[in-house]
Amino acid sequence: MSMASNRKEELLALLKGAKEAINGQSLAEHFGVTRQIIVQDIALLRADGAQIISTNRGYIYKSSDDNCYIRRLFKVNHTVSDMEDELLAIVDNGGRIQNIMIDHPVYGEIQTLLKLTCRRDVSHFLDQSSSNDFRPLSDLTNGVHYHLVEADSEQDIDYIEEALNHLGFLVKE
Repeated sequence: MSMASNRKEELLALLKGAKEAINGQSLAEHFGVTRQIIVQDIALLRADGAQIISTNRGYIYKSSDDNCYIRRLFKVNHTVSDMEDELLAIVDNGGRIQNIMIDHPVYGEIQTLLKLTCRRDVSHFLDQSSSNDFRPLSDLTNGVHYHLVEADSEQDIDYIEEALNHLGFLVKE
């Protein structure tokens, strides 16, 4: 068995056992390879069917038992300055923000995974967005975007909807 396939097996085992996302740089350091090698290994593991998700905090292995939650897609509209209020309204009411998605008139559906589950995640995401030449995806659609949110109960999802509505962010169809 080659060194690369040993590394890929160990990488997969590491991700499966992790309780939170592991970033590419720390994986590269762990295996004594470049980050690019890790990116390639992840791509090969995905090609073999491994459910590995990239988030802004690193890689997560998605097990198939993640489906015992209630999910709802929220259509919202707000400015960049309201981003923190929106994200905190979701996580403070028990929600986990899975993604952000826009419906672009030319490109169609564009989405990226967020996996924000608590105030610390939101804070980290906001720090990242403030330190770069950040432009939110929703800039392409005048602030209108969607979040797939999951929670442990229908009641939590309803609380999230009420909070977003109270803030004036919810778009009624």
